[in-house]
Amino acid sequence: MLLRRTTKLAIRAILLLAALVAAVIVGFTAQAWWRLPALAPWHTVRLTNEFRAGAGAPQTLTAYMAQEERLFAELRATLYAAAAAPDASEIDRYSAGSLVARIALDTQGNRTHPLTQAAPRGAAVMLHGLSDAPYSLDAVGRLLHERGFYVVWLRLPGHGTIPGALREVAWEDWMAATALALRDAAQHAPGKPLYIAGYSMGGALALLHTLRAMDDPRLAMPSRLLLFSPATGLSRFAAMANITALLSPLPGLAKAAWLDVMPEYDPYKYNSFPVNAGAQIDRLTRALEAGLAQAQRRGTLARMPTVTAFQSLIDATVVAADLGPRLFERLPAKGHELVVFDVNRGAVWWSLLRPEPRRAFDRMTEVPALPFRLTVVGNLRRDSEEVAQWIREPGTREAVARPTGLAWPDAVFSLGHLAIPMPMDDPIYGLTPRATPDGLELPLGHVAPRGETGALVLPLGQFARIRSNPFFQVIVERIDAAVQADTR
Repeated sequence: MLLRRTTKLAIRAILLLAALVAAVIVGFTAQAWWRLPALAPWHTVRLTNEFRAGAGAPQTLTAYMAQEERLFAELRATLYAAAAAPDASEIDRYSAGSLVARIALDTQGNRTHPLTQAAPRGAAVMLHGLSDAPYSLDAVGRLLHERGFYVVWLRLPGHGTIPGALREVAWEDWMAATALALRDAAQHAPGKPLYIAGYSMGGALALLHTLRAMDDPRLAMPSRLLLFSPATGLSRFAAMANITALLSPLPGLAKAAWLDVMPEYDPYKYNSFPVNAGAQIDRLTRALEAGLAQAQRRGTLARMPTVTAFQSLIDATVVAADLGPRLFERLPAKGHELVVFDVNRGAVWWSLLRPEPRRAFDRMTEVPALPFRLTVVGNLRRDSEEVAQWIREPGTREAVARPTGLAWPDAVFSLGHLAIPMPMDDPIYGLTPRATPDGLELPLGHVAPRGETGALVLPLGQFARIRSNPFFQVIVERIDAAVQADTR
């Protein structure tokens, strides 16, 4: 009797504590909601022509693109039909006729599009990241096309239109679209190499599709994976995203559906971020982790195609340290390579860096002999801005320096999540942007506003974050080597 009463009291105490914790979480979260700016139509409008997985969904890339055309026609009619406001800015993405709107609507960067070849040497599918657009892998895809590949840039569902479209998308929609695009690419180059290039979330999709294709012959099996800042770790959005997602349908809590509400000035990336996007990337990365763990237990990872991944040592979006243990250390030796872009270890910047990047580098380089090739792109010497590739071959512990002829640009202390797949001369995100014949360039990667903290509705750090890769030539070299090895 006493035991039962004690058990009941313990259960009540646990439930009370859980309720108090939930109340505190909701209280702090609600306070953050009220501080968000008012929602705009691009946060609240629902577009009905978006792709959804399941019965009745398009089964070919042609049908997928036809539905996408209807989606963009709906977008124009819904948000761009009215005249622009008198005080509208040229960098307002959802203001009709603005520079950013013209870039977003009148170029292919937000849309699914293929580049064909008369006699392709291979085929490749480009998978962008969460809240991004196909443009994020524009340079990588063009490199492969120049080398003879049929290339498809896939716009994943919920992207390229309005940030509100990410409120209703599911990660299964992304997976279904990925399978559809891979099937199309394989049909355009039968018997030839099939590549997937995946950036951030696209890297997780590429890996999970490959794991499934290893067991399902109906899925197109890639022959090589090129991953850029891949999202292999479990999302830190998980707990909060899943709690707040339950509250957003309640009256007066529309802002609860959003983690960030920000001005939309980027033609190819949403700045606002809905709760559902965090919940879906969490579910995707959990499915990927479960798939990798299962394949490891079954001993089937030897069938994984060759993986080359490019990752910044410092990354504010994904956990860079996860890539080694979660992926590469599980893979049997098969020519896999992890390329890590180090921080600038010049005397000034090194002394100002937080200790975490130093520890992350030490953990990576002090591991005993690895089954994959580890290349660190960083300073040749501590007293020099010159950059080398420090290459550690599989099964060895010594790194050999190979000069690159490159150097750290002035005032750049590291790369980051956004920078890896973007060349320095990109007309939108480049640090040294090139001009375009149509004049549709917007140097977001070059602009560096100066002023007092708190004056802008955006944090100054939003503009200081590097968005292009001064060492993009290292990626070009790896792509050239891959194509040469696979098509000879």
